[in-house]
Amino acid sequence: MKPYIVAIFNQKGGISKTTTSTNLAVCLAAFGKSVVVIDLDSQGDSTKSLGIDPKVKQGIFDLFIGNAGVDEVMVSTVFDGLRVLPSTYSLAGIEIKLSELQNSQRTLSNILAHTEMDCDYMVIDCPPALGILPINALASAHAVIIPVTATPYANDGLLRTLPSIKYVQEGLNKNLLLQGVLFTINDKNKTTRKINEMIRSRLGGTVYRTEIPRDNMVIEAATSRLPVCVYAPKSAAAQAHLDFTEEFMERHKAIAAKAGETVAAHLPREQAVERLFRWQNQNSSSMAGASDERVRQRKDQLDRMLYGDRSWAERWHLAVVHFFIDNRLSLVAFLLVVLIGMIALVGAGYEGVRRLAELVGVT
Repeated sequence: MKPYIVAIFNQKGGISKTTTSTNLAVCLAAFGKSVVVIDLDSQGDSTKSLGIDPKVKQGIFDLFIGNAGVDEVMVSTVFDGLRVLPSTYSLAGIEIKLSELQNSQRTLSNILAHTEMDCDYMVIDCPPALGILPINALASAHAVIIPVTATPYANDGLLRTLPSIKYVQEGLNKNLLLQGVLFTINDKNKTTRKINEMIRSRLGGTVYRTEIPRDNMVIEAATSRLPVCVYAPKSAAAQAHLDFTEEFMERHKAIAAKAGETVAAHLPREQAVERLFRWQNQNSSSMAGASDERVRQRKDQLDRMLYGDRSWAERWHLAVVHFFIDNRLSLVAFLLVVLIGMIALVGAGYEGVRRLAELVGVT
């Protein structure tokens, strides 16, 4: 069986690549697919989110340098049909090791080409920036998905990422397909909608219909080291990830049909949701719930990653701007009040000057 390999990649950090990777993988498994996650980020967040200790003896690093085979490195998870090629802390030094090898940009491609992978999908979680690991991922993948957050920096991330993908398409992997752009951590304000519309107008049908909303449940799930689809299957983010997974499978089916291939049917959504709730119950012991302080810290960290390190005054100013963008009538009313106040102030000032003139006898 030849799996469909998809890389989750964006050169900008903090835009939910790991959340997208792990929830896509878990949802595919919930729909009855066999999935392998390849964690190429040295932080190992995908590995940890799927219940694997990054201190395991062997991981993707050992696979790259030839110290172990895929079967030796592969780790099963508590989720039926989902396995991981885990990241380990030693992966941080892989750039130096791979630079010593010939054809290092195709190392992962060569490994997968000489391994019988008994799965339907492989999901590769890439680190940010265009280093040797993301290039390996893109060189071996059939498709790439770009997660994007609708912030003022979103367009900058796309402008850096799209040429990188084109570079790989022209040299290392002519069959690499941009399967889609996915909006993640979507805030409910007019600024977000404007940025979304701008990107959709540029990229058209490449952008997925589904948008993943900003949801505090994602933060709580991360602190419990679980995908949000398992931590809170009914949450807005979990339901959106299910929608995205269905859309992803629809696109894969259409791509396969053009190539004269067929894709096996997946389980109905109702059964997928039942599986997620079963996995939630199985992992209830790790779902103690994050403290309010820890959630607040993670929210502040997310804000800094999305919008930069702003002072309290700058954040307050940004909140006011967003409020008035979303509530134009309130802005009009505010400006009218200000105008009336200024007129009253000018009038009071004029009257005060006239009375002072009368007191001193100046006419």
